[in-house]
Amino acid sequence: MDSVPLQIAFSRLGADVAGQYSPLSATAEDGSLVLVCHSSGFSRPGAGVLRYSAQLSQIAGRRAQVDKLRLGLNAATSAGTPVRLIIHTPRVGAIASRVHLRSDLVGSVSGFDGDTFSVDFVRLLEEKPERSPRSGRKR
Repeated sequence: MDSVPLQIAFSRLGADVAGQYSPLSATAEDGSLVLVCHSSGFSRPGAGVLRYSAQLSQIAGRRAQVDKLRLGLNAATSAGTPVRLIIHTPRVGAIASRVHLRSDLVGSVSGFDGDTFSVDFVRLLEEKPERSPRSGRKR
């Protein structure tokens, strides 16, 4: 995974965040919620599931950004809209922070009580081309 600037990660997932400073979330053109998840908040509750859990009250950000995220989580919960993933890995010592987008994963809000939330991400199913029927001839 290549690290990209945050603005580009949002753009590649179909969300415009031009002029926003370190957005936490955005709504993409297709209506999905694009969510920035910190790398330390992931767990694996089962095979093929990557769960992100966090608390809005613990997220560092402007109040308006956290409120926008709360609205996005409410909308995704009630409407069942998909959640797209951007992973932020913070700076550690001399290693700079990194941002990765995971366009191969799609999530759904699995729990949200107004503060604590969880999103379960699974890999998108790749459509396999259908095989053409074999001719009835034997060789």
